[in-house]
Amino acid sequence: MNPILFREALDRFRGRRAWPFLMMWILGNGLVVYLMLIVATSMGDMGLGAMIGRSSVGPFMFHGACLLLLLGIVMILPGMAAVSIVGEREKQTLRLVQVTPLSPQQIVTGKLGAALGYIGWLVAAVLPVLAAPLLIGGVRMGDVFGALLMLGLIATLIGAVSIWISARSRSTRTAVAGSYLLTFTLLFLTPLLAAGEAFVQTDQFRRPPNTELWTLLPNPYIALVSAVAHPLELDGNGGGGTPFTPGVEFLLTREGTSTNFGQGIAADRIVEEDGRRLVRPSRPPLWVLSGLIYLGVIALAIRRASRWVTTPSPSEFTVRRTR
Repeated sequence: MNPILFREALDRFRGRRAWPFLMMWILGNGLVVYLMLIVATSMGDMGLGAMIGRSSVGPFMFHGACLLLLLGIVMILPGMAAVSIVGEREKQTLRLVQVTPLSPQQIVTGKLGAALGYIGWLVAAVLPVLAAPLLIGGVRMGDVFGALLMLGLIATLIGAVSIWISARSRSTRTAVAGSYLLTFTLLFLTPLLAAGEAFVQTDQFRRPPNTELWTLLPNPYIALVSAVAHPLELDGNGGGGTPFTPGVEFLLTREGTSTNFGQGIAADRIVEEDGRRLVRPSRPPLWVLSGLIYLGVIALAIRRASRWVTTPSPSEFTVRRTR
């Protein structure tokens, strides 16, 4: 095992705060999913079955759990990864790590693996909660695997970029602030940029965009929805009132099949499969494009961070003579 990863894992998994935090994390996720179950069933009893009926209770719970895990990654991971390298620099132990036989890439990947390992530990702890909607129905095993794969890719992206910022920063506050700022920009500012891009491409939103909204491709929420809601269903994927409904509507609009803009769905675009009405795709899946962007940014962030932890030259060390 990478020595950096081994040391970081011991510090994080065997700390005094690890197990209490894990218990609170499991109880919190379980409570939120249970409340989603109560809300979904009660709203169905209140006559709002067209929006959240009993047939969509499973998707409602599953999509809410996925969104909760995404928010957990966004809130926890940047703060952990941002202090990985700049913390060593402030404690004056970075030079000791740099002169070890480990390469700069091993140092960076070790720090990244430790941060991702902790997040993976938290996700693995709530897997029963995430898979509970499978027993209710409306959720397939492929949806769970797609959600876990995209969540792992998003976590790797945020961790790699945060470590890159940490390697460049001179203080912990700057690294943490920069990591959270970039993460929240990726999650919340990209929809605003996409709205501006759509306004430019279209005639003030009077017709759907004819080209791709490139500013929305890196958005983690849209990428997660695309990975779960694939292939697109006209009356499935929890499109009747779940946390993924805005994302599903955007994906349908991207395929030119959304009726919100007054555009009908061509008959040759609808495919019947196992009782589901699927939309024949006319463009590459959005999660594929987002995944390629994520992989490129991850490789770039690891490479650039490795250059900042390269072993310094002997002239950079200050030697003090003592009598």
